[in-house]
Order: sequence, then C-alpha cells, then structure tokens
Amino acid sequence: MRASGVHRSGYWRTAFVNDSKETTHKNLRVPLARVWFDGREPKGAADVVQSGWIIFGPKVEEFERRFAAKVGAKHGIAVNSGSSALLVAMAVLGVGPGDEVVAPDMTFVSTASSAIFLGAIPRFCDIERTYYGMDPGSLEKAITARTKAIVPVHYAGQSCELGAILEIAKRRGIAVLEDSAESHLAMSGERYTGTLGEIGIFSFTPTKPMTTGEGGMIVTDRDDLAERCRKFRNFGEYGKFDWRDLGFNFRMPEVMGAVGLAQLDKLDEAVKRRRAIAARYRQLLSNCDLVALPAERRPQDHNYQLFTILLSIERLSVTRDRVVDLLWERGISTRAYYPALHRAGVFSRFGPHRDEDFPNTSWYCERCLSLPLFPTLTSDEQDAVVANLLEVLEVSRRS
Repeated sequence: MRASGVHRSGYWRTAFVNDSKETTHKNLRVPLARVWFDGREPKGAADVVQSGWIIFGPKVEEFERRFAAKVGAKHGIAVNSGSSALLVAMAVLGVGPGDEVVAPDMTFVSTASSAIFLGAIPRFCDIERTYYGMDPGSLEKAITARTKAIVPVHYAGQSCELGAILEIAKRRGIAVLEDSAESHLAMSGERYTGTLGEIGIFSFTPTKPMTTGEGGMIVTDRDDLAERCRKFRNFGEYGKFDWRDLGFNFRMPEVMGAVGLAQLDKLDEAVKRRRAIAARYRQLLSNCDLVALPAERRPQDHNYQLFTILLSIERLSVTRDRVVDLLWERGISTRAYYPALHRAGVFSRFGPHRDEDFPNTSWYCERCLSLPLFPTLTSDEQDAVVANLLEVLEVSRRS
C-alpha cells in the first residue's frame, strides 16, 4: 500500500491503493478508496513510539476489549491481518490435513487458501443471486463426511443468508467460521455479523470501514477457542520459551492497536457516511437501464464496504473489463470484486472445476463492477464517477 495526500479541514485526504498502477496515474480523479484519518491516528502512533512499548502492550489489549464489546462478542483476539485471522481461526477449530473447508466461490482468496496452509482441502459452493453470499442449497451439496468447517462470507458488507447456513451446519455438526472481513457493524437478524457462528473474523485493511493499515480481529464467545487463538498467534507459547503447541507470530503491533482505537471511535460515523453515499449512488443511477443496483435486505444489514453494480453486458458492445479500462482512462478507479475462485490457478489441483458447476458465480463475475466509496468521498467526486460511468455505458450501448 502507498499513500499520498494533503491536510484539509482537519482530515487527511489520503488515497491508499491496492495496486501500483494508481500511484502512476497521471490524472487520477477519484481513487477506489481513501482512508479517513485525522489528528488522532498519528497522535496514537506517536504515543506508542514514545512509550517504547511496541508489542503485546496496553493499546492492543484495549483495542481487543473495545472491538469485542462493540460487536457484542465475549472475546477479541487481534492479529496482524485478516488473512492471519482466518488461518488462526481455522486452526483452533481443528482444521488439519485431509479435512475439507467449504467457502463461497466468489470471495477474496484468503477465505479458501487459508485451509491449504493447514493441509486441508478448499471446496467451493455457488453464490445466490440476491445478496451474492453463499447459497445454502449449493452448500448442502458441497458438504462431505470430511467437511470440518463452513466459511460464509458477508460480501460487500451485507450479511449473507446466514440463518439457513447455520441451520445446515447445526444439523450436520459442522463449525461455522464467519468471514466478516468487510461487514463491520452489519446486522444479521438482531446481532452483528461475526458473532453468530462459533468464531468470526474481521479485516482492517485500508479499504475497510476502519483500518489499522493491515490487521485483523478474531471474535468468539467460546473461552476455549479464544485461549487457543491467543496461544496460536504467539508461537504456541504458554510462558516464555514454553512451546507446547504449534503456533506462529501473528501478533498485532502496538502502533496498529493505537490506530485501531482511533478508527473504532469513528466507526459508527464511517458506516453512516457509507450508507448515505450508497443512497446517493442509488438516486443518481436509478434511471440507467444498463446497470442493476445492489439489493438491500434491511438498511442495518449493509455497511456498504463496497457499492457493486451489475452491468447489462448483453446490451453493451464491450466487456466489463473494457468498461474498467475506459473509466481508468478518464481518471476513475473501479474494480471487479471478486473473480471466481474456481478459475484461480492456486486451486487447480483440487479440481477439476467447471464454470457450469458454479453458474451464479460465473454469471456474476462477468458483470460486477465496484465503484469508489469511502467516508470522505465528496459529492463532486461522486458526480464525476457517475457522469463518466454513464457516458462510457451510453457510448458502448448496442445499437
């Protein structure tokens, strides 16, 4: 990640980018994401540096307590990334060689690749076409006698159809690890996502509703899982140099904990702003017949980590990828979140995987397009995104 920006009105208007091309664009008008920093984050980081307490200190401990309380979990265990959180959570659920872990076919790679590091086999199920989360019917077909864990994903910050997934898991005696990497403060029923399965994880990369730079959090109500997580993230230590169990260094540094505390104070407002920006996107795009807007079950179920539209590619003379390129040429950064995992080379040895086995994912991944959305997105920037998108789509309309 690289950053650049200036200080205006007390806020750092800083663009954090996920690939190097944004840093070299000569006329980038609207980045895909921008973190919301003010004076609290650098002060918190500076306080840690001045204190000399760099790891395993009071800032991370406070961050763990406060984040867990915020989402309604008994325990919070901070780690150095959301991907680490997935690996640690799978490990403490007992996932190991020969086991299978079922994940949706459309998600970030770590949801499934974490299982490989533990010697387990990732299995995919299709997504459903309303909220683009794990399809319960496809999940049922993917489960075998070797299935050790189910990992539903709350895609784009909206809770998936978790009730049906939890019922299947309970009936089959399989643990549920909620991948809530994107769904901070999104509801599922009357509870926050991440707190309904045996264990859940969150990510704090710069595109998320709150960030620590990198970083992740594991949450659970089970004392035994929490204790095993704490041991596993710290080399399996029970005391200094007392290595009884396998573990590794997945610890969150104190500076990240300090930044996390500052960001946590703004999380409610950040989600509120995201929802307002999403509502304005809906208004601005409501008359365009070449896009489908994201479905919303209830306002509280979606934090709009992403605002992902679907292009009517059958009515366009160009592909979705070409639309991305054309917008890029105009200084607007967009992206396809996410490609189908069954097409990724890293999973090929667990195949064969065919598009027809995952029809909804294959259909979705040719059409999805995520637009810039972050708490400090201005109305002028949003207007520029929409105006350029509509122009590109109109000139690409099939005659």
